[in-house]
Amino acid sequence: MPDGGSPMETIPVGLWLPPQDLLALTNRVGEALHATCEIRSQRGKSFREAYMASRFALYRGAEAVRLLPETGQHTPDFAIRLHGAELIYENTEADNPLLHRNEAYETTCRQFGIGEAHPVTEPVMISPDAYAAEIARLVAKKVAKRYERCHGLLIRSNTTWIEGLEDPPLDWWRAACAGAKARFEECWVFHHRHFFPVFGPVV
Repeated sequence: MPDGGSPMETIPVGLWLPPQDLLALTNRVGEALHATCEIRSQRGKSFREAYMASRFALYRGAEAVRLLPETGQHTPDFAIRLHGAELIYENTEADNPLLHRNEAYETTCRQFGIGEAHPVTEPVMISPDAYAAEIARLVAKKVAKRYERCHGLLIRSNTTWIEGLEDPPLDWWRAACAGAKARFEECWVFHHRHFFPVFGPVV
């Protein structure tokens, strides 16, 4: 109970919701999680998945979106209803492997929350080749899964400090994500808070 009174709302799994409704709920849950520095914890997993699912559904102009219940290791993350058709997606997050993002978030959050000065740190850069290799590794893990149905892969790029590539061109993303074509009909990237298709339908 972050505010000392009301319990934290929960994000429903398996329930179709309008994207704007799921995003509004997700934002409220995110504020509560941030108050206890738990966004990057296991408790915040459904928040992170719902945030990407609702943002993606809004971007695509979907009528509805839902998180999918876990039925094993090969369950995609969410589905959208677009023009009456159900499309299913897997979601993954790409990070600079030189950073421990979960630990860094919690440390910074707790320091800031108890009134200490917000730490100023130098960005940890990663080379384009190293980041492309990390993305390819994550893609290969998803391709190896045995989904019953899964139309597309959504990659959330959390790394912004790429040496010489503030905003990598589409050809760079296509090369890094090339392995996704072995399994998925669509591949999307969320980088610098914007979606774009690597391959698949153009919005």
